[in-house]
Amino acid sequence: MARAQDMLDEAISSLNAAGETELADRLKAQREKFFFTSLAGVPLANKVKKASSSLSVNADTSAVEDLVTQIEGKADAPGTVLT
Repeated sequence: MARAQDMLDEAISSLNAAGETELADRLKAQREKFFFTSLAGVPLANKVKKASSSLSVNADTSAVEDLVTQIEGKADAPGTVLT
């Protein structure tokens, strides 16, 4: 399922446009994980997409940072990453 990956792509684009390349790079590293090729990653991908698109209005990156950290923790959990 590419839906979560598409949302991450939108978030990555928004982050790059806002100059937040470090956060964008961290999301890129998670994009190909099993978590985001299944339905499980859709809710978090949607949240990070919405939070990153609001950066043009609100320059506070803490919400995006928190979501990226959550994504890293869940996507990197044992057994969730394709080998």
